[in-house]
Amino acid sequence: MRRRPCMMPMNTMPANTMVYPTKCNEVNTCSESVVNHIHPSHTTCVNHHLVKNVHYYPHTTSNQYTVDQINVNGGPVPPMFNQMGMNQGNFPR
Repeated sequence: MRRRPCMMPMNTMPANTMVYPTKCNEVNTCSESVVNHIHPSHTTCVNHHLVKNVHYYPHTTSNQYTVDQINVNGGPVPPMFNQMGMNQGNFPR
């Protein structure tokens, strides 16, 4: 048997072609990062000190006694002393 060469027919129309919509594929990758969040705070310790000033007023009391004297010239002896029997000799000098 003789083999025939494989040839296309001369009047053959091209085959119908169907084009489908593009299929979208998605590849997901994950990564992780660290974000430092700084929340500063400050504490002030206030130490209070009260100075209590106590005032004292010491007071003393003293007494003084004074004696005053005056010398009065009485002049002549009053008349009533002569009537009582007194004379000038009985008066202190």
